[in-house]
Amino acid sequence: MSFTSRRVTMADVANASGVSIGTVSKALNKRGQLREDTRDRVLAAARELGFEPSVAEGNRNDVLTIGLVTSDDIGRFSIPVMYGLEDSFGPEQASVLISNSRGDLVRERHCVETLASRNVDAIVVMTNLTGPRAPLPPTSVPIVYVMGHSSDPEDMSVVVDQVQGMLLALEHAANLGHQNIAYVAGPRQDYSARIRAEAVQEHAGAFGLTLAGDRPLYGNWSEAWGRQAAQMLRQRVEPVDIVLCGSDEIARGVADGLREANIVVPHDVAIIGFDNWAAAAVNCRPSLTTIDMNLEELGRAAGARVLEAIGGNSRTGVEAQPCQLIVRDST
Repeated sequence: MSFTSRRVTMADVANASGVSIGTVSKALNKRGQLREDTRDRVLAAARELGFEPSVAEGNRNDVLTIGLVTSDDIGRFSIPVMYGLEDSFGPEQASVLISNSRGDLVRERHCVETLASRNVDAIVVMTNLTGPRAPLPPTSVPIVYVMGHSSDPEDMSVVVDQVQGMLLALEHAANLGHQNIAYVAGPRQDYSARIRAEAVQEHAGAFGLTLAGDRPLYGNWSEAWGRQAAQMLRQRVEPVDIVLCGSDEIARGVADGLREANIVVPHDVAIIGFDNWAAAAVNCRPSLTTIDMNLEELGRAAGARVLEAIGGNSRTGVEAQPCQLIVRDST
């Protein structure tokens, strides 16, 4: 775990005095109904450990303060993760402070250092990009990485199991009786685009599926690319009865491109997207069957790892959370 000279937390005081974190909060903030000997025991443990309340602990009723540093400008990914993070604590147990790094690594480091200096209890660092990333310098509080995983095996990272998500899509295609698939991917240099496309290439045969051209079509994360890919697929001689896409935006573009050519979805060709982003998946015509990354569950899992770290029971490594198939009209 990326922290040294760890600040004494309420969890430490709770462990030392044999009570819950909530009881420690009540004793320190002189609120709630506590037995006098319990309050004295908590205060004595706090003094012995050298506990210093953070600004949030000293002036508010929140027990824990968690910093969330994200590079997501529009909240498409960070908001559901934040909801899950908040849900992993009780309604009066924690508050989440969000800071946007705007995809700038220097700004991200500054956000983390600032939050640590404000004595938050832990920090969750989230990027829009998945795959390995450089670890941040050690801080006085624990750090948990989300989406993009730290390249340091001693850190704790919680990620989406994107390969499992693509296997769900392949299984669904096979169960519907399809045999000939195409895969329309995002940009080749993007980790998510590559790992999803490689999963299709590697595992399609195991489901009795044949990949058109034996390779994915790489492009970018846009509806415009989806429409272009649909035109390319229409010009191919290989039969295609279902198109798997690297994102819902791409899938919506494919749907538009097929509809413009009077190809009926799903009667003539079915489509599966990835992300379950409502703006694209629900508003597509027809609505998209897609793979949901379960971002709120991702946030809840990160919250569980945060609680363990605050309590002195940090885990290390990369924890992959499963995706879910959402079936709609496009299949």
